[in-house]
Amino acid sequence: MHRKLRKLVSAEGGHIDRIVVCPHGPGDGCECRKPAPGLLYRLARHYRSDLAGVPVIGDSLRDLQAAARAGARPVLVRTGNGRAAERALDGELAATEVFDDLAAAAAALLLE
Repeated sequence: MHRKLRKLVSAEGGHIDRIVVCPHGPGDGCECRKPAPGLLYRLARHYRSDLAGVPVIGDSLRDLQAAARAGARPVLVRTGNGRAAERALDGELAATEVFDDLAAAAAALLLE
C-alpha cells in the first residue's frame, strides 16, 4: 500500500518523505494508536520540530483528535470517512477547517 501511495504521489510531482504506522491493536493501550498523539510526536522528534500549528490532515475524528492532542492544527477532508467525521465535529474540534479533498486542503495551505 505504501509503495503504491508513493508511486501515485510521485506521478503527480509530489514526494512522501516518511510514513509511520502503529502496529498495535485497539486494546493494547499504546501511545501511538490514534486518537493518541504518539505517531505525531515520533514525527516531531524525527524532524526536530514543534507541532504547534502544524496542519495535520485526516478524514476521521481520531485523526483530528490526535492532531489536537499534539498541539497541531487539525484539518478534515471529506473523502473517505470525512463526511461522517464532519457531522460529529464539536467541542475542541468544532472550528476544524474542512475541505472537499486532499488537493483542496493542500491548495489552501499553500496560499498561506
